[in-house]
Amino acid sequence: MYFNSLQYLLFTAVVVSTYWMLVELRMLRLFVLLCASWVFYMSWSPLFILLIIGSTFLDYAAGLAIYRAERPGIRKLFLMVSMVGNLGLLGIFKYYDFFAGAIADSFRLLAAALLEWPGIAWSPLTTAADQIPFLNLVLPVGISFYTFQTMSYTIDIYRRQLEPTRSFLQFATFVAFFPQLVAGPIVRASEFLPQLRHRPRIDMEKVGHGLFLILAGLVKKVVFADYLAINLVDRVFDRPDAFTSVEVLVALYGYTVQIYCDFSGYSDVAIGTGLLMGLRLPDNFDRPYQSTNPAEFWRRWHMTLSSWLRDYLYFPLGGSRRGPIRSYVNLFLTLFLIGLWHGAAWTFVLYGTIHATAMVFHRFWVRLRKQDVDRVDSQAIFVFKVALMFHFTVLSRILFRAKDLDNASAVADQLLLGTTSVAQVAPTVWLAIGLAMAIHWTPKRWVVQVKEAFTALPALVQGVIMAAVGALLVEVATSDVVPYIYFQF
Repeated sequence: MYFNSLQYLLFTAVVVSTYWMLVELRMLRLFVLLCASWVFYMSWSPLFILLIIGSTFLDYAAGLAIYRAERPGIRKLFLMVSMVGNLGLLGIFKYYDFFAGAIADSFRLLAAALLEWPGIAWSPLTTAADQIPFLNLVLPVGISFYTFQTMSYTIDIYRRQLEPTRSFLQFATFVAFFPQLVAGPIVRASEFLPQLRHRPRIDMEKVGHGLFLILAGLVKKVVFADYLAINLVDRVFDRPDAFTSVEVLVALYGYTVQIYCDFSGYSDVAIGTGLLMGLRLPDNFDRPYQSTNPAEFWRRWHMTLSSWLRDYLYFPLGGSRRGPIRSYVNLFLTLFLIGLWHGAAWTFVLYGTIHATAMVFHRFWVRLRKQDVDRVDSQAIFVFKVALMFHFTVLSRILFRAKDLDNASAVADQLLLGTTSVAQVAPTVWLAIGLAMAIHWTPKRWVVQVKEAFTALPALVQGVIMAAVGALLVEVATSDVVPYIYFQF
C-alpha cells in the first residue's frame, strides 16, 4: 500500500475518521488504530506480521521484567534477552546470507592460494565453502526500523530513563503505528507513548500542517523522485556503458535528488498523517545538502537514525570522553554501522567505510584547528564547503545505488572517460533536477511561511488545493510503480 496510491488515501481517511469518532473511548480508539496498523503491514507482508507481534510481546515483557528486577545482573539478563531476540531476527533475515557468502568466498580464496603450495591440503576448504547453507530469506519490510524502536524502549528502561507502560495495547500501537512503520522516522517510546495516554484534541493548525506535509511529500515522490528514476537514473545504472561521462554525472545528481525526495517525502507523509490524528512524529530531515561537513550532513540526514546510533552506540562506547584515538574509533564504528544498517552488501560496507573515514578526518581536522573553532567563514568559503560536501555525497551515492560492486565500478569507469555529450538527458530532467535543488536551497523560513499560509486558509480552500494537486499528481505520475527506496532496508 504505497503512500502515493488512492488505496492509501482511502485507508487513511477511514482510519482517521474512525479514530476521531472514538475520541472519547481510548481503549477502543487505540484498538482500532492497532488493528489498522497491522492490516497496513499485512498489505506488504502478511506472514511477517508474526515477527512484529512476537517482537512486541518480547519487549513488552522484557521492559516490565527489567523495571521490576532489583539485582543488576538480573536486569542485564532481561536486557540481553531483548537484545538477542531483536538483533537475532534482524541478523538472520538481513545479514546471515551476506556473512555466509563472505565466509564461503574466503574459504575458496584461501584454497586457491594453497594450490601453489604442494603437499598442503586445500580441498577440505572448498568442500566446506560448498557446504555452507544459505537461507535465501525475503527481508521483512520495515524490520530495521521497528527493531530499533523496540530496542530503544528496553534500553531506556534499563538506564532508568523510562518507566515501562503497563498497557500492552499502548505499547503495541507504538511499535506498529502505520504511518512510520515501514520506513520511519524511528520513534522512541519516550516521545510517543505519552501521546497515546492522553485524549487527543482536534487542532486545526496541526491538521493544516499535516495536510501540507502530505501534499509536499507526495509532490516530492511523484513529481521529482519517480520521474528522475524512470527517465534517467535507472537507465544509467542498468546500462552505464550506453551513456557519456557527463550523462552519468547528471544521473548521479538526479539520484541525489531522487533519494532525498523519495525518503524525505515518505517522512513528510508519515509525519503529516500522524498530525491528522494529533500525534507528533520526530523530524527526519533538515535540508541535508546545505551541509558544510560530514558531521553536519549526518545531523541533517535521516536524523532519527543518526541520533539513535549516537545515543545507543557512540555514547555507550565512550563517545569522545576517553581521548582522541578512542573517539576516532567510536566515530568510525558508528558511521560504519550506519552504512551496514542500510543493507547487507559490499557496496554498503564501502559506503559506510567512506563516510566513516570522512567523519574521522573531519573530527581530526577540527581538533587540529581548535583555535579557529569560533571563526565565521566568508561567503565564498561557505559556498566552497557546501559544494565540496555535496559532491562528496553525490559520488558516494554510486555505492548506495549500485546493485553490486561490478555495477558501481562500471558507473565509476564511465564517469571517468571524459565524454561530454548530454543528448540523452531530456530537458524535463534538467528542469526536475534544477527545480528540486532550487527548492532545497531556498531559505527555510520561506517554506514555513508557505505552510502557515496554507494552514490559515479555510478548510474548503485547502480541499480545493488538495484536489488540484491530486489531479496534477495523477497527470504526471509514471506508469510504472517505483517503490520507496528505503523499503528495502
